[in-house]
Amino acid sequence: MTPEEKARIKIDQWLTEAGWKVINREEYEPTCTAVAIREGLLKGNLEADYFLFINGKAVGVLEAKREETDAFSAKVCEQAALYAKSVPNIYQTYQKPLPFIFTSNGKELYFCDFREKDACFIQIMTIPTPHELVKKLGINDYFAGLPTLRKKGLRNCQYEAVTELEKSFRTGQNRALMVLATGAGKTYTACLAAYRMLSYTPMRRILFLVDRNNLGKQAEGEFGTFRLTENGDAFNTIFTVNRLRSASIPADSNVVISTIQRLFSFLKGEAIEDTDDDDDNELTEEVALPDNPNLPHDYFDMIIIDECHRSIYGNWRKVLEYFDTAKLVGLTATPIPETIAFFNNNRIVNYTLEKSIVDGVNVDCRVYRIKTEATENGGAILEGEKVKEETRYTGEIKTISNKETKTYTNKELNRSIINPAQIKLILSTYRDAVYTEMFNDPQREPNMDYLPKTLIFALNEAHATNIVQIAKEVFGRTDDRFVQKITYSAGDSNELIRQFRNDKDFRIAVTCTLVATGTDVKPLEVVMFMRDVESQSLYVQMKGRGVRTIGDEQLRNVTPNAFSKDCFYLVDAVGVTEHEKTVPTATDEPTTKTITLKELLERISHGYIPDEYLKRLAATLARIYNRADNSQRKEFENLAHGDMKELSARIYTALENDTLPPFINANEPNSERKGLVSPLANHADARRYLLILAAGFVNTLMPGEDTLISKGFSVEEAKSTTEAFEEFCKEHSDEIEALRIIYKNEGEPITYSMLKDLENKLKMANNHFTSKQLWNSYAIVNPAVVRRSTTKEESDALTNIIQLVRFAYHQIEKLDSVVTTSKQYFNLWLGQTQRNITDKQREVISRIVDYIASNGACTIRDIREDDATQAAQMIRAFSNMQKADEALHSLYTFVVLRKSA
Repeated sequence: MTPEEKARIKIDQWLTEAGWKVINREEYEPTCTAVAIREGLLKGNLEADYFLFINGKAVGVLEAKREETDAFSAKVCEQAALYAKSVPNIYQTYQKPLPFIFTSNGKELYFCDFREKDACFIQIMTIPTPHELVKKLGINDYFAGLPTLRKKGLRNCQYEAVTELEKSFRTGQNRALMVLATGAGKTYTACLAAYRMLSYTPMRRILFLVDRNNLGKQAEGEFGTFRLTENGDAFNTIFTVNRLRSASIPADSNVVISTIQRLFSFLKGEAIEDTDDDDDNELTEEVALPDNPNLPHDYFDMIIIDECHRSIYGNWRKVLEYFDTAKLVGLTATPIPETIAFFNNNRIVNYTLEKSIVDGVNVDCRVYRIKTEATENGGAILEGEKVKEETRYTGEIKTISNKETKTYTNKELNRSIINPAQIKLILSTYRDAVYTEMFNDPQREPNMDYLPKTLIFALNEAHATNIVQIAKEVFGRTDDRFVQKITYSAGDSNELIRQFRNDKDFRIAVTCTLVATGTDVKPLEVVMFMRDVESQSLYVQMKGRGVRTIGDEQLRNVTPNAFSKDCFYLVDAVGVTEHEKTVPTATDEPTTKTITLKELLERISHGYIPDEYLKRLAATLARIYNRADNSQRKEFENLAHGDMKELSARIYTALENDTLPPFINANEPNSERKGLVSPLANHADARRYLLILAAGFVNTLMPGEDTLISKGFSVEEAKSTTEAFEEFCKEHSDEIEALRIIYKNEGEPITYSMLKDLENKLKMANNHFTSKQLWNSYAIVNPAVVRRSTTKEESDALTNIIQLVRFAYHQIEKLDSVVTTSKQYFNLWLGQTQRNITDKQREVISRIVDYIASNGACTIRDIREDDATQAAQMIRAFSNMQKADEALHSLYTFVVLRKSA
């Protein structure tokens, strides 16, 4: 390395530490925020050692010299000043000559502000940051001076998200959408973006908008632990972070965390209590902002909207648009078309779940399907069978004998019909399969006290309650810890989620949608669907609860019998994985308020009977008549003194024939209209009974019955995976080194680096092409010839890839791990070479057998990189390096390829 190169390395480091991105001339991009271009062009084909650019415009030069050269000498300083005057016209500048000049020899650093009248060079200790030079220049550019973001400590997707966000803002965009897979660190990315905006731009206040209050508390914690700051201090010690929890915002707040519901209450000046009660505050009509909102419209400089795929744009849109000067940043894992449109189609990063699995950020799932007769086809309640009937409208519960045989569909199950036998059968099937069919590679100790953390999605609150009660019976539990609900009615949801995440004795959580989005439970290993889901975005969010990775020790802290989390299991008890999902449309238009049936009947009874109310009443009567049984129809007729079906038909006929005088207001006689609805208007008992029928009944079978149709992993999916893998191996047998060697089958060594290369290429081709997924797929397709792992060492061995490929090429008839037989084949190797092997050679090479069995072929050079002492001992034992390498190769062919060398 020349003295000039040594000086350049030091100067590159100084520039990088100050926030400049050091690049070569051909690597320049106009969207770069702060760059130092090496060998920048000057007039007359001269080159400056470094040209400094901020937001695409040159601001200074740096002349670099070798360490022996005096960087403060007149000659060097004059040369640098000449360069500042010789900027070619192809470069944009803030002013000419360039204002800032630096000289350095990699040891000392000198600076001159060329704008000063008697400009002279002075020694400085560090290169100024872009932000400092922007201040000196007085550049009136909001985003000038943002230091170049360093990748250290960031995932690639996070680095891309923040750099692209800043590029987007610099080009004038006011809205930007980040699509980041669940588990990719959306909140961490938001913390980084917020930190940089507050630190290096004039932004002073940022609103972090969350979907639910428990996610607000989670976000508040993440801002407290975020330390990717200039000096490593926590974010909340540099800037003030406040969650909106009262009717005042502290004046020094830099980050305010809130739900949109709570923010709206604040704008109206309402009292705010720190509870989760406003989470379910779904509006039926567009919000109306007060005349004098509690905050000025320009209060926030930027609004970050978490889980922005939710429908916050229709009825809530005015709250967002009130802050009309703020830049909007959306975060989601599952955008819908309306989300993308709301952010002006400016999707700055698109990091999908599939990409995150390939990158090892998340784990993939295996689907275990449970089919029962009731779940698939519904069932029947026979005449005379006893059922527990709950009247939804009144809450009254009574035991009755069924008066006539009724069938129910699978759609009615767990809505109007509860069959405890169906719930019990699903949970019992899961209990029996969890250790025998799921967590058996390697075999986990079948201890139900440490059942893998399981999250069950229920249809509604009542269904969740039934699941908890029956799960206690199925798993033989009398305590209230093993299985619990996490729903809005279950108490402090944040505390319950924390306990589920951390406590050993809380194994099954049952929820509806509270834990469906945003909640981070890394030790979760099973997600069970006991409800169907039609929405694609909601399904991905719910499924995403299981994808988080976790360290082995961390996992064992809450699940002591676990080995590692390489995938999670999606237990599908309703067919949720087997049908196309819909992409919901979240309209930008506010919805029209829809009155309840109770309000409709009340207004009709007071003579307020416009056409739209008559249409609604006729449709409701027809719908209720069609689902009512004969006894219910007769009861209505007794109370209303008229038949429900005939009443509906009379209203429809009057509207279709246009025989009614127009409705003006309730003060008019409206005799014809009043006559039509008199059976209801004149009989309060009939109206109340209609409300009871509309709300419906929940019939719980006592005890009900159900039969298992099938259970297990999908043979079709496993076959599809193995066939695709075999096709991949065939297609790439010439171009991927490890595949070429295995295909030729001539005993050529396959090293650790070759196997890692193949492993990465397989993941990139298909996220199901991991060793464990492929092994499991072959076990499903050909169980008789596949041996499952019994230890973590067998399951994790990199050489399993060799076995899988050999099996795909039909070179071996049985699929098993070479780790299983490594000791046996080592002894065979010793036996074959016993006349040549010494005790010392046997001792040193025995320490390497496990490594070869797990990681592939190695040489003395490979061993030396990890353990120089071990390598030296091998060379001494075998006389020289060549003989030691020959022994290692011979051992590899015996242990891994199971051939004699």
